[in-house]
Amino acid sequence: MDIGKSFSFVFEDNEWITKVLIAMGILLGGTALGILVIPAILAALLLSGYGLEITRRIIRGESQVLPEWDDWGTLLSDGLQVAIIGVVYALPIIAVSICLGTPLSFMSETSAAATIFGSFMGCLDLLWGIVLSFLLPAAIGKFAAEGDLGAAFRFGEVLVLIRDNLTTYVVLALMVWVTWVLASLGVIVCLVGWLFTIPYATFVVSHLYGQAYLQASGQ
Repeated sequence: MDIGKSFSFVFEDNEWITKVLIAMGILLGGTALGILVIPAILAALLLSGYGLEITRRIIRGESQVLPEWDDWGTLLSDGLQVAIIGVVYALPIIAVSICLGTPLSFMSETSAAATIFGSFMGCLDLLWGIVLSFLLPAAIGKFAAEGDLGAAFRFGEVLVLIRDNLTTYVVLALMVWVTWVLASLGVIVCLVGWLFTIPYATFVVSHLYGQAYLQASGQ
């Protein structure tokens, strides 16, 4: 994978400033009206759909990677499907958390049992988060490539794709973590910096997803 390209491609678009500003405006609007919940969800779906289109264009080998903000309905639809993929792959840890969280709710917060249960749940969340950092890129890559939501849920094919290209997906997982850590610096360095770093990180990660799928599928 050309990791450097994933960080630089945004600035190669002649209209990158306008496109990034629109993404920042969507994020700001969703955050400002986040108390209403729905605007925040819509903002997240739009950014996810935009990211999926970047992944799709990388896989197709299109020259203009950064899409226009001109088909909001499709972006929302794509973002919703990406969200569905995320929820389905998170179901195991959600189910375990519910099962373990039910007895935990009857325990005293200061009891030893509550501490043990809480620590165990935290470890499980971390482990499944690591697993998801491999599963989601492969599943989303298949969805972007085949244009069929069902492709993301052909679990056997997703696992084989990862198994046969483990190095690629290990590198991808590490780079995704690094990218989001760097994006979080937008909050630390400047209170409004995250308005740029979060959309930018979304674009970078989406580019990496496309590259990883191309390499894994031998294209």
